[in-house]
Amino acid sequence: MAKVSFDGKERYEEKLERVVFHADVDGRQLRCLIARKTLEEHFTKLGAPHMKVGGCLDIFARHRVKIETSARRIIAEMGADDLERTSEIVLSPSFL
Repeated sequence: MAKVSFDGKERYEEKLERVVFHADVDGRQLRCLIARKTLEEHFTKLGAPHMKVGGCLDIFARHRVKIETSARRIIAEMGADDLERTSEIVLSPSFL
């Protein structure tokens, strides 16, 4: 099983409306992405206003453990060959 850690340096890409964070997988960096819409739909109450940059990063920080656990699960489900061929993963609602 791959050794996975996270750097804790997430950032928001406003143009693409997503939070980017990085995983170290056995010494190799892997970009992890979660869309603003996914954060809103999964972690806020229905009818919450559209989140801005600070709101997305705040939601990410409050739910970091669950989000990182989901990323670890995706990484664990990937085979070694898949991990070698990819540079990023996307967390969709079905993985959270």
